[in-house]
Amino acid sequence: GCPQECAAKDGFGAFLVERNADAALHCVASMRRSIDTYISVTNHFTHTPLLSAKIRLLGSGVDDTVDFVKRLQLAGADYVTIHCRARSDKHNGTADWAAGGKIVDALSSYNLPVILNGGISNFDDCLRVMEHTKCHAVMAATGYLSNHRCFDPNHKSNTDVASLAAEYLDFAEIYPPPSYLYIQKHLRWIFRETLQPENEPSFDKLDYSDWRVKLWSFLVRPYLRSIEQFRLFVALYVQLSGDGTD
Repeated sequence: GCPQECAAKDGFGAFLVERNADAALHCVASMRRSIDTYISVTNHFTHTPLLSAKIRLLGSGVDDTVDFVKRLQLAGADYVTIHCRARSDKHNGTADWAAGGKIVDALSSYNLPVILNGGISNFDDCLRVMEHTKCHAVMAATGYLSNHRCFDPNHKSNTDVASLAAEYLDFAEIYPPPSYLYIQKHLRWIFRETLQPENEPSFDKLDYSDWRVKLWSFLVRPYLRSIEQFRLFVALYVQLSGDGTD
């Protein structure tokens, strides 16, 4: 389901399905055979591992998506996740939950669990989408990256981003990620709504007279690598924003 430029360049993610659906199905079928073969020669599993596939809305949004999901099931997928946006929408705009509900309904007799994704940013979203669409579950992605407390019922939605970032860095220090890039990308999601320029242009066209633009572009510099450096970044945000955060 990836809609990014890297996927377009190399033909994977959402672009693989659009350009060569048969190849995508072949990948799923090959994985299914590999799993079944591995299980047959080992005793590592008491239950057969499930194979999932994740896609975006295709073509018409409903009929084309349903047809492809049926083909995914025939190829060996045990359940599917559907991002209720088209590839061209990327992560922007409201997810099409009406289409998601129609897809779930169309597949109800196929014994295939359907998980829906897109625009899930808190626990109320989870309940509302599941009730509205009758899907089996929901998947959260960017909403959770932006706020790791989004599903905490005691969480206040107005918690400032600096506090979220500082808490995330506490966790990252206790449970170090494989690379500093994980921290960098996670902080980019936490600060996205606050710092990212609207319709972000190329770096050479950014308005660097705006401190928010400066910080946004500074956050991706390769020499920011340590927890302490990222803590200083958060402190700099607090100082420049003047939001009174301790």
